[in-house]
Amino acid sequence: MFQYLQSRRVNIQLLQEYAWREIADLLEQTAGTKVVVLDEEILGPIGLVAPPSLFSERNVILLKLQADSKLPHDVLNVIYIVRTQTKLMDIIAEQVKKNSVKKCQYQIYFVPRRSCLCIKQLENLKVYDSISQIKELNWNFFPIDKDIVSMEIPISFRDVAVNGDPTMLYQAAVGLVQLQRLYGRIPKIYGKGNNAQRVWEHAKQLGTEEKVLNSDKGLIDQVILLDRSIDIISAVATQLTYEGLIDEIFGIKNNQLILPAELFTNNTEDQISAQSQLVAGKKTLFLNSGDQLYSDLRNKNFNEVGKVLAKNARDISAQMNTSGQDSSVQDMKRFVDKLPALLAQKQSVAVHTTIAEIIRKHIDQYEFSDDLAAEQEFMMCEDTDKASPYIEDLISKKGDLQKILRLLTMQCAAASGFKEKILNYYKRELVQVFGLNVLLKISNLEKANLLYTQSESRSYAVLRKTLNLTVDDVVEVEPKDISYVHSFYAPLTARIVEQTLKPLGWQALKSQIINLPGPTFEDFQAPLIGVGGRHNISTPMDGSAFNIPRVILVFFIGGCTFAEIAALRFLSQQEDNNVEFIIATTKIINKNTFIDSLLS
Repeated sequence: MFQYLQSRRVNIQLLQEYAWREIADLLEQTAGTKVVVLDEEILGPIGLVAPPSLFSERNVILLKLQADSKLPHDVLNVIYIVRTQTKLMDIIAEQVKKNSVKKCQYQIYFVPRRSCLCIKQLENLKVYDSISQIKELNWNFFPIDKDIVSMEIPISFRDVAVNGDPTMLYQAAVGLVQLQRLYGRIPKIYGKGNNAQRVWEHAKQLGTEEKVLNSDKGLIDQVILLDRSIDIISAVATQLTYEGLIDEIFGIKNNQLILPAELFTNNTEDQISAQSQLVAGKKTLFLNSGDQLYSDLRNKNFNEVGKVLAKNARDISAQMNTSGQDSSVQDMKRFVDKLPALLAQKQSVAVHTTIAEIIRKHIDQYEFSDDLAAEQEFMMCEDTDKASPYIEDLISKKGDLQKILRLLTMQCAAASGFKEKILNYYKRELVQVFGLNVLLKISNLEKANLLYTQSESRSYAVLRKTLNLTVDDVVEVEPKDISYVHSFYAPLTARIVEQTLKPLGWQALKSQIINLPGPTFEDFQAPLIGVGGRHNISTPMDGSAFNIPRVILVFFIGGCTFAEIAALRFLSQQEDNNVEFIIATTKIINKNTFIDSLLS
């Protein structure tokens, strides 16, 4: 069904199949004509677990939940699948009241769990008795790819850091327990940050209640929980991998990239392929491991992409030209058999060449280069204790406010806080140019601890040297170090994971990251004996017993970037590490979506 989710020791397709069965069961248990109404935050992610055929084969109509949407007249069942937001209950209540004369059954399925506030809102709006069924769909994680799962909560960091709502942390803990239910108990737990510890405390309690501790050791050897707040620079830095740049320039949503169809007018053959759809002047590309070329390109620094595309084009051309007049019948038959695959590869090369050309035009602009130069100065801790002339110039020209505030948060993180007079100076300048309303946005950044005054600690400046976060002679083509993902800077989160792979990993690392925000913790879910921490009962699942790669779950709480994902994939490809990573996150973010979520 979703072939790109297979082929690893930890089969992520199990998550997809679990969600698919839940939808199929609820549709089959509901007799008569039906319409499924999805809220906007579910409309995209549902495509990650259920193909359109699941609904079309059952003659189910899909609708987007919005105030002005009208329900079909002839349906007997209306099934709402929604997030737990009280504002959505207002829309549902209005639709129920409008259709009160019809003999229609209404059902509400909350994702991932029902909410007392939402139910109370339905009662207040006098429609609770009209709802025949209220249940929940336990979709804590959506499968993004064979090594990535995401909770798909766009404002997860803001919810906790700005709004003070810990719901996401509990949901993350439930998801962690669900993964152990599917793949077995995780014996070793390491983490850094306040939210990471809170998630683990919830998960440990839930696991005890569900007796996860009594289950056999599973496929995952350890989990590393990382709070987004320990590494803000990686969240707001410009990514220089192919996938990261696509996300920052165009936006990747639920594995889909939507672009204007006119960009591909020259690629007339196979316009609609297995990995794309053409609808209403828009071309939708499906970006996942199912496209072998994209799988090869996505984690590479953009400066290597042209080389890979050119090689693929030459290889395809050589294979297409092998069918000469003197070929035997058997040779011709073999060529005809592989022709569809060659044409699909040719189309994929053409599509990614078009995307790469657009990206090249974007990054060749002076504005992009100037932004990148400013970021790299901050990463090097150059004059971070002073007002940045580049930021001052952007403010005086009334430049993009989002960009200005993003660069401010990066400078603040690199300096481990501003001097009070510098922070106040920036505030005055921003108010004079953008007005008093800008203080509301600054207030959100201060609540999230992205703008703050200095303390005695200089954690980033120290870690930059001890963990080698900035690399001057970085190799972008066929790299040797994870710093290639930013052409200069190694994401701190990825460097932390890299250090844990070394002898005495976490034990040696603890003293180095002690000055980062929040506690450093470790825990074990099984009795251990001996210095090496081996289990007292060896199982076939224990990778160390047969030199099978360790499987490590890295859980980013508050979001992670494609650059961080690329860095972890790079580490897993190094033979000396002998490791496979499963990456879990509350949401895949980029510098724009992360700052936007805090400013809105």
